Amino acid sequence: MKITFTKTELNSKTKIRAKLKESLSAFKDISKYYNEDEIFSLILSAIRVNELNIIEIEKIRNRTQYIVDTEKVKYWIDKRLFPNTVQISTDDKELLKLLIFSLAMPYKMLKGETKATMSEKVQRGKERDFEQIFSDTFVGKIGEIIFKQYAKQKFEREIILDWGISREIETFKSDIVNSKKVVSIKSTDTLESIWAEAPKNADYGILVKVSLPKDFLMKILAYISSLEKLLNFVKEKIQKDITASDTMDLVNFIKETAYDEQMAIKAFTCGFFKTSELTFKHKGDNLPFIGGEFEIYEDKHLIKCNELKYTKQDWNEFFKDIFV
Repeated sequence: MKITFTKTELNSKTKIRAKLKESLSAFKDISKYYNEDEIFSLILSAIRVNELNIIEIEKIRNRTQYIVDTEKVKYWIDKRLFPNTVQISTDDKELLKLLIFSLAMPYKMLKGETKATMSEKVQRGKERDFEQIFSDTFVGKIGEIIFKQYAKQKFEREIILDWGISREIETFKSDIVNSKKVVSIKSTDTLESIWAEAPKNADYGILVKVSLPKDFLMKILAYISSLEKLLNFVKEKIQKDITASDTMDLVNFIKETAYDEQMAIKAFTCGFFKTSELTFKHKGDNLPFIGGEFEIYEDKHLIKCNELKYTKQDWNEFFKDIFV
């Protein structure tokens, strides 16, 4: 089936989803890992950069039509998305390391024991709170955990990650400790993102899109039984209080919701790129994509997802370059 869009429609997620509505269930089934919301966001990204020529662009007089071929979307899911998706559970050792690392980061910031600051990545110097720093750290580094497993599962390559927290402001070091090159692994929980980036001095950039539950910390606490201990403690303390019924209802609601399903983190390793003068972009540059344009807020390397390398041969060449 082919679905026609105008440029205006491609700038609206609501309109795109409405036109793809009948196909989303089939797309979800092919993907195997993702629900309909997740698969829509991933497909939206593929459409906006025209991965694997999902879109046919036709000009009729003064109008341009964008025709999405659903069979090509299915092909993209089958050949690009599914083979490069991995899933990790809450008992993964590297994930537990990341949990501790993320909990330690805000404390390190408060004590001035890290180069990062409480106001980093926040406009107008407003300080982030503990929970936001924890979440930013977890999301920002989880792509490294995913890629470590991806490299092991798909290519039998051992990746060593950096778990140190430095207090020195220095040039970016490689996210892969045992690499001869400077490799940046960026993760995002915005599945519709279309850009892969890397710091100015990086040799390679890797992009990982992560489907992470919004209540991921609660899911982890539920898994290790800490949440249940907290809820039982509250129940014990307030059960004799004649005004405690509403609170007890909330306790039961939290328990039912948090334990409703076990957390499994799904992630799509989109690919990698080698940095060069052509990939380097300057602050203030505007980069176009189908449906809009993107303004760059700092100097860095940046390319669209459809320009990433991802084949088995590409990855073998990558590993050969960074390890030899």
